[in-house]
Amino acid sequence: MTHWGTRSSLLAAVLVAGVVVVPAEAAADVGVMPSGPTVTLVTGDKVTLGGSDGVTVKAAQGRERIGFTSRTDVRGDLHVVPVDAVAGLAGGKLDPRLFNVSELVRAGYDDASVDRLPLIVDQPRAGANGRALPALGAAAVSVERNADFWATARDAEHIWLDGRVRVQLDKSVPQIGAPTAWAAGYTGAGTTVAVLDTGVDAKHPDLSDAVVGEQNFTTSDTAGDRVGHGTHVASTITGNGAQYKGVAPDTKLLNGKVLDDHGYGLESWIIAGMEWAAANNADVVNMSLGAPMPSDGTDPLSQAVNRITAETGTLFVIAAGNSGGQVGGPGAADAALTVGSVDKSDRLAPSSSRGRVDGVLKPDLTAPGVEITAAKAGGGYTTLSGTSMATPHVAGAAAVLAGQHPDWRPEQLKAALMGTAKPNGSLVEQGAGRVDLGTAATSTVFADAGSFSLGSVQWPHHDDQPITKTITYTNTGTEPVTLDLAADVTGPQGTLAPQGMFTFSPARLTVPAGGTATTTATVDTRVEAPDGVYSGAITATGSRTVRTVLTVTREVESYNVTVKALDHNGSPTDKYFAGFVDVNKRESHSSHDPSGTVVARVPKGEFYFTGFVQTEVGERQYRNTEFVEPSFVVTGDTEIVLDARQAKPVGFATDRPDAKVGSAKYRFRMKTAWGELSSTTFIQDYEAFTFKPTTTSARDRFSFTAEARMGAWNGKSFDGSPYLYHLRHTENGSVPQDLQWRFRDADLAKVRSEHAAATPGVVGYRENFLVVPLPGTLTEYYTPDEPWDGQFIEMVDPEHFEFVSVVDQTRPRSFPLGRTTTERWNTGVFGPAFPTGLDSPLYFAARIGDYTRFVLPLFTDNGRGRSGDASASGTTALLRDGTVIGETAAPGLGYFKVSPDRAQYTLRATADRSSYARLSTKVTADWTFTSEGDGTQDPRLLPLLAVRFTPTLDNTNAAPAGRPFRVPLYVQRNGTTDPGRVNTPVVEISYDDGATWLRAPVTRDRAQWTALAFHPADAKFVSLRSRVTDADGNAQSQTIIRAYALK
Repeated sequence: MTHWGTRSSLLAAVLVAGVVVVPAEAAADVGVMPSGPTVTLVTGDKVTLGGSDGVTVKAAQGRERIGFTSRTDVRGDLHVVPVDAVAGLAGGKLDPRLFNVSELVRAGYDDASVDRLPLIVDQPRAGANGRALPALGAAAVSVERNADFWATARDAEHIWLDGRVRVQLDKSVPQIGAPTAWAAGYTGAGTTVAVLDTGVDAKHPDLSDAVVGEQNFTTSDTAGDRVGHGTHVASTITGNGAQYKGVAPDTKLLNGKVLDDHGYGLESWIIAGMEWAAANNADVVNMSLGAPMPSDGTDPLSQAVNRITAETGTLFVIAAGNSGGQVGGPGAADAALTVGSVDKSDRLAPSSSRGRVDGVLKPDLTAPGVEITAAKAGGGYTTLSGTSMATPHVAGAAAVLAGQHPDWRPEQLKAALMGTAKPNGSLVEQGAGRVDLGTAATSTVFADAGSFSLGSVQWPHHDDQPITKTITYTNTGTEPVTLDLAADVTGPQGTLAPQGMFTFSPARLTVPAGGTATTTATVDTRVEAPDGVYSGAITATGSRTVRTVLTVTREVESYNVTVKALDHNGSPTDKYFAGFVDVNKRESHSSHDPSGTVVARVPKGEFYFTGFVQTEVGERQYRNTEFVEPSFVVTGDTEIVLDARQAKPVGFATDRPDAKVGSAKYRFRMKTAWGELSSTTFIQDYEAFTFKPTTTSARDRFSFTAEARMGAWNGKSFDGSPYLYHLRHTENGSVPQDLQWRFRDADLAKVRSEHAAATPGVVGYRENFLVVPLPGTLTEYYTPDEPWDGQFIEMVDPEHFEFVSVVDQTRPRSFPLGRTTTERWNTGVFGPAFPTGLDSPLYFAARIGDYTRFVLPLFTDNGRGRSGDASASGTTALLRDGTVIGETAAPGLGYFKVSPDRAQYTLRATADRSSYARLSTKVTADWTFTSEGDGTQDPRLLPLLAVRFTPTLDNTNAAPAGRPFRVPLYVQRNGTTDPGRVNTPVVEISYDDGATWLRAPVTRDRAQWTALAFHPADAKFVSLRSRVTDADGNAQSQTIIRAYALK
């Protein structure tokens, strides 16, 4: 049985709500969009950020009929999941990060950055090479970017991403009571602490003779510290007092370099470092690092911590992280002593991560981590903040206790530090409290456990079985100690737990000198009390108080929901998904069992249910069925049968008998009390997808929309189709029994679309399936007064999707009934643009904290509301004060770190497609802008401008030679339709590919301008150069060689 809020919530975050399914046969067409980074998934399928739908997918060879699920989660991360990976994700065999495209890009695993994908698998597979990781019973491998590995990986028990992990004293050492321990004679002598970090500067005066061993696990050429992080951490642990004294000044260090010279490392490096540290008899391992994604403790790093701790007796002290959200791996490990950060006044640092996704208490305690001064690599001292700085305080404290009690195991060290910590605020945020080494080192009574996470007790509670836990107290002193047991626990409403909920037998006990005594704590959830989470501490009070923190949940009113999945043959299947979204609270849950039947524990209430069943009907061929229930109400035990045989097909009919669906999509939308959920499915046609009619309805909250784009089918392809249909039907409230719809030309808006020629030897490709000769025209029919996007591709070889350029209608447009509209595609001038209309206006240029991100469309045609790009070579560089601070080998793409202070920057992009293109053969642009940090991670627009030229050209993109010619132009601003206060652009014209330039007169007419050109009779091409500035000093300069032709 699965329970609400357990590990399955991780999968729900990936698969439940807001999904987009992209079957690759259709998506392969749009998979050429080059406007953002491209990532090859472990399946070999390529995902590109960009396009009018935000993401495009190109299936690997042989996977053309596979579907893909895509959605943006609450963190803003984009997930793309092939449907043949759904069961592996649901069953816990596949790491969700393998399909988190945003995380893959952040980690530097996009195609432009790496040639192979690093993985951790239960055994090496095809195309793999790497090293063994005994702590996981697995191997670190790297695989080529194709489908070969995936084709042989079906029998793998686990496949994880080998993710990238990053780095997360004078007053702080006394703050935790270290001088008291020193005065008692405990300084960490005889112990060893391993620092797994960016390396250590062993020559720093504060670390003289401290490092007794080192190993480099990275690709760096040294185990030394070129970042400064590891040295700072090391001196906080064992600084000898040359300037600042560490917590355990007499402990020795092992330097394990697991993070490279940029502060990042692979998970496999870190696991190897953990194994090395334990094998070299480290008593304590300090890990001031962590993965950015929240974890429930089942990630590879956390599993390795648990296993190595159990097998070797090494204590791992690990940073909680600095996201301010939930704790990620390896800090999520049960065995880890996980550390949060407080300031000098013991106030929790806002960035300190807190809580584990499954409700287990993390961090375990806190330590000073704000403005900590310690050794700097290369000499001197520096002040840093974060849980990275807090962690070595606790590692040092653990070393002191290990030296004081050399026979103690890691769980005893952990319990002693937690049991003597200073209580300090919420348990969820700070665990047992701020570490107090002075008390720990001078105490004589300790509990055998630092915390109990007792899980959830199933509703109803009148027949609950009491939970019992034994707690053994050890007295290391020379006199007996009497302890009084009590519970200091609060419930979900902030009030004390009711009498009788927590009892002890005995409630008073005497611990003999040098001996132990045991009490039994009983948690009785049968008492009359509110349902919800109870948290607090068991206190054992004598001359001093020992605390054991705990949590327990009285489950709210909940019931068993049995889900049965049957494929198209009526057989139970493991290829399914079932998820529930609470329409009143932002909670989701998914359940899966390979038998095809699972019992989910679901709270009473109303839910939006989504399900999916897949039947394999041939080699890599599938039939897929969608299930939704807009208003699934749980008031008692119930059952859902996902029977694919009950599903209905979708059909579109028109006035033209040869019309066939060439591209399609359908969308579910559900309004909840906390926001709207939306899922969209992109497919070639509806032949492989069916839909189960709903049994519930939510008319004002739910809608089902089906779309089809259709052309004339000649028996083999849509080549030569003179028409193109764009059809849409929406059902409100439910998915009906009848999914067959008829559309007549007289009821549709009519559009004449003209497609100009720009590049020799290519054809046009509309809406991912229809080939248009260039120049050429189509008659198009649209469902009227509906927003429609669109796409045009210049294609060299449609069969193999070899492309030249892509233009997207990023701002949807609509067409009225009763008149014919004319549209033009692929008409110059092709150049930089900042259209609005994408889901995120920050898409093109944004600042997030101290990083800037650019995805610039450099080859947009002159249609309004469009963005465009091409397969060009080039670079993108960011300069400050004339000095390059970051550069990429990709035109218009860049992710650069910037200073938090106010500064002026220049962004420079170059793009060259002269080897194949006739027009806009070279585009260069400089943007000058001012930016500064605001102390947050909130995305902000960068004030980039673009001059757009819109001359009237013929269907070969040519203008008349030998006469004056008007070139209209206007200015766009990133992220808005309002260009703001801009000055009249300066325009120059060249007729010799930029060798010489002539300034053109420019006149203004309201929101746009016109440059006047005088075309020579013998010129062949016109190049354009412009510069524009605004009232705030932002500027853009651009040069477009061969902007249009002359004839």
